[in-house]
Amino acid sequence: MRLLKLLLLIAFLCSSPAFAADEVEIDLGADARARGLSVFMQHCVACHGIKYYRGPENPSGIAPLMDAAASEQAFGVAAPDLSLMASARGKGIEGTEYIYRILTTYYTAPEGGIRNRAFAEETHTDGQIAMPPPIPMDDPELAQKSKDVSAFLFLVSEPAREERKSIGPWAVGFMALLTIVLYMLNSYTWREQKGKLKK
Repeated sequence: MRLLKLLLLIAFLCSSPAFAADEVEIDLGADARARGLSVFMQHCVACHGIKYYRGPENPSGIAPLMDAAASEQAFGVAAPDLSLMASARGKGIEGTEYIYRILTTYYTAPEGGIRNRAFAEETHTDGQIAMPPPIPMDDPELAQKSKDVSAFLFLVSEPAREERKSIGPWAVGFMALLTIVLYMLNSYTWREQKGKLKK
């Protein structure tokens, strides 16, 4: 019975946490990430760089076309590097979905000007944001492009994710087996000691 409880505890501790933001269902597969790189080069690289990205064609990262000074002069604030943006905005894929919401919630305010609902919710402001819509608001592929570039930025911020996923089951299996062996060894040792004490 104790062994069963121990195994249940191990299974609970090793289970993946659930995130409320998982509703967006962003595909993190290789195809989506490849499309995301294309979207980034088409819509984002003018202002944003990803200096920690290491790809076959970009072994030393991707620099923005506009330098920080020009970006600040144009928008009032220097455009940030996006290498760690997905990780900085939440655990798991929460940060990825934050990027998706930012890209897809631009709107034109009644009084004029562009606003962003996701930015408004985060900052508790009217949603006025320095970054203009990177992907045109009337682009029929806005949602898909936003998902793809969000997946790509997740890969950039979590480059070892695939390796961790492949190693994870083996590590968990080894720890579970080790736990069982140690539990049985402990039970055997104390059974021997109790037998000696009774004598």
